[in-house]
Amino acid sequence: MNKRTYIAGLFIIVAFCATACKKEGKLTASDDEQGYTVPQGNHLYDTTILNLYNKYRAYFLYKFTDKDTYWTPTGWKNSTIDTTTGVWATGYLVTTADTNYVARQLAVINKLWLSYYTDAFLLKFLPAKVMLCGSLDSIWTTTLFNPTRFVKNTKSVGAWYNYDNICINYGNSAVAGMTSSDSTKFTAKVNLVFIQSIEGRNLSAPTNDFSSIPSYSATLANQAAAYAQGIITPTTSSRSPQIDWNAYMEAMVTTSETNLKKSVANTNTTFWGILNSTKDTNGKIKQRYTIIRNYFITNYGVDLQVIGNAVDK
Repeated sequence: MNKRTYIAGLFIIVAFCATACKKEGKLTASDDEQGYTVPQGNHLYDTTILNLYNKYRAYFLYKFTDKDTYWTPTGWKNSTIDTTTGVWATGYLVTTADTNYVARQLAVINKLWLSYYTDAFLLKFLPAKVMLCGSLDSIWTTTLFNPTRFVKNTKSVGAWYNYDNICINYGNSAVAGMTSSDSTKFTAKVNLVFIQSIEGRNLSAPTNDFSSIPSYSATLANQAAAYAQGIITPTTSSRSPQIDWNAYMEAMVTTSETNLKKSVANTNTTFWGILNSTKDTNGKIKQRYTIIRNYFITNYGVDLQVIGNAVDK
């Protein structure tokens, strides 16, 4: 079987530069050679992993180090405990996949994540690395009083995005018993995380026609005023065409058309009702929604709203 070797240190990384997260450009050798190879073994599913690399230049890894998944130019993102205070930093913790379940995990990834997108979309937007995890936990601390003490909270999640990689859960025995509800929750999580990873790597920019609809100099006294301009983020948030573009993408992959079109009070800051005249008093939200939805259909053959319709029933 042919082997392809990925050397993490091959990339010339400019700290804090968004292009460091892209899979484009010529690879240049460096002295920092902490590499890994795909395929990583001789299982039948290693052929699937190699094929994924050959199609999308993305490494699906079931063997990886802490640095591969937690490191970013601004610091490590894994949760750690302060041994003095007992406080766990907000973050996440992963383990590598159980190799007995990687085949089923890859099948779930294909069915509930990759199948929603075209090859062109995945080649453009998949991160450099996809970590196949045996466990994936969100970690945070709750403070209790009388007496004051700190409690570690752990929640298993389906996916997590960090810098140049997405971590995926279900490389464990639970993959064999996924219910319909489990599948829907995983689909919702992994596709939202994928969109957020695109946003985090600055890979999708707003078009001029999308950006020109609101008046960004307008005073927004309340949420109704924001909706009237076609801005669907809360008035307490920062405002820019890019922030709006990202919010519309997230609206499409998390919320069904049925709920987007419901009549919901214009004080409500969720995505529900943004395509109803109760919120969209000037029709600007519908204009912007149509622009971005058609953009991805035209350029990549992907209708992001299909995902929202699947997960928000």
